[in-house]
Amino acid sequence: MTSLTFYGGTGEIGGNKILLRDGSTSIFLDFGKNFGRERQFYDEPYLSPREEKHLIYLGILPKIRGLYKKDDAEPSIDAIVLSHPHADHWDYIRYVKNSVPIFCGETTKTMIVAKELASAGQRAEYKIANLTSNQGQQVFKKFQTFRTGDVLNIGSIKLEPIHVDHSVPGAYGFIIYTSNGVIAYTGDFRLHGPKATMSMEFIHKAKQAHPDVLITEATNIVDAKMVSESEVEEKIRHIVSTTRRLALAGFYLNDIDRLTTFWQAAKTNGRQLTVSTKQAWMIHNLQGDKHLNLFGLEDPNVLIFQREKKRQYEWEKTLKQHYPDKIVDSYYVNAHQDELLLAASFFDMNEMVEVQPEPGSVYILSQSEPFNEEMEIDYNKLLNWLEICGLPLYQVHASGHINPDELKWAIREINPGKLYPVHTERPKLLATYIRDLKIEVVCPQNGMEYPL
Repeated sequence: MTSLTFYGGTGEIGGNKILLRDGSTSIFLDFGKNFGRERQFYDEPYLSPREEKHLIYLGILPKIRGLYKKDDAEPSIDAIVLSHPHADHWDYIRYVKNSVPIFCGETTKTMIVAKELASAGQRAEYKIANLTSNQGQQVFKKFQTFRTGDVLNIGSIKLEPIHVDHSVPGAYGFIIYTSNGVIAYTGDFRLHGPKATMSMEFIHKAKQAHPDVLITEATNIVDAKMVSESEVEEKIRHIVSTTRRLALAGFYLNDIDRLTTFWQAAKTNGRQLTVSTKQAWMIHNLQGDKHLNLFGLEDPNVLIFQREKKRQYEWEKTLKQHYPDKIVDSYYVNAHQDELLLAASFFDMNEMVEVQPEPGSVYILSQSEPFNEEMEIDYNKLLNWLEICGLPLYQVHASGHINPDELKWAIREINPGKLYPVHTERPKLLATYIRDLKIEVVCPQNGMEYPL
C-alpha cells in the first residue's frame, strides 16, 4: 500500500510535514516548524517548548514511534527529504534522532548549518550544529546532499529532485516514483523570479512523468501581488538614487535575491551595502558556492554592521578574524550616512539611538506584509520606530510564491490525476478556482491518511 499523511501545511501557510509510506518504506517530505500553531500555545522567549513531548502532546509534532530523540524505539522513518532552507520546511528536524538521514540540496545544508551556528536559543540536545572554541564546528545530523540530475533511492521510493525558483536559493521540487504510482511535489516555487526557467523545467518534467498525484503549494491564492523581481530591483535602485542621506533596508536573512538587489543598488549609487553580522555570516558560508554567483565580503562595496553588545559568540569572532577592516559600528554609520545602505531589521532599532538618521533618510521594507497578528504587532512596532526617527517607509517586495493564474497554468500543464493543495490558508478557494480543469482536488486534513 502507498499512502500520504499530512501533518502540517493543511489550511495553513508553512509547517509542511508530509508522510509518504510505500510498503515497508516511509519518508517525510519536509519537516517544518508550525509557527502559527506554536503561537497558539507559546510566547517566546517567555514560554517555549522545552522538548518534543510538549509539541507531540499539543498535536503539533506527529506521534511517530521511534522518530524522536527521547523515544528509545527504533526509528520507523527511513529518511526526511527537505525541499528548501526555510524554517517552516525544516526546523523540526532538530527533534528527530540524529541517525535518521536528512536529504537536501547542497545549498540548503549550508544555509541550515550556518543559521544554526549563529543561533543562541536552542538547548544543546536539540542543536543541529554547533561552533565552539574547543571543538570547532560540529554537525550532528546525517545530511546527504543532492543537486538537479541526481536520483535518490530510499527503499522502494525513487525521487528525482529538480531545482525551482523561490525567494531562497537551494529550492527543489520532486518527481517521486512509488510502487503504486507517481507523485509530483512542488515545494515552494514561483514563475515571476529571476530563475523562472528552473521552475519551468520542473513543470516540464512533472508533465512528462504523468503524475497520479500533484502536491502543490498555493500560498498566493489570496492577496497575490503582481510584482516581479526585476521590478523590485528597478524600484529599489530608484529609491536609493533619490535618497540624500542614510538609506536603510529591511529584508529576510535568507533572501539572497534581495540581498543581491540591494548590493547592486548600493554599488550603482556609489554606496556601500552594510549588512548585519548574521547576514555577513550567511554570505561567508555561501560565497564559495559557484552556483550562486554571490558577492563576497571582501567586496569593496560591502561593510559589516556590528551592533553594540557585551558578548561575542564564536561565529562573530570568526567574522572579526577574517574581516577585521570591514566591521563598523553605529557611530561610523552616523558619520557616513550619505555613503551607506544599511541593512537594519526591527531588531536593530535600538541602534538608531546612536545612528541618528538625518533628515532625508529613508527605510525600504522588502519582505512580505504581515499575515497574522504576531507579524502585525512587530510591524506596528517598526512603524513606531520609523516615526520617532523620521524615516518614511517604502514597501517594495516580490513574493517567493507562484501567482494564481500561473499556478492554474502549471496545474493544467502537469495534468495530475489528483491534486492536494498545501501551504495555503484557502485550499477550497483553489479547488473552486480550477474546477474547470476537471481535476480531482482533495483538501487534506491534518493527520488523515490518503491511499494513492
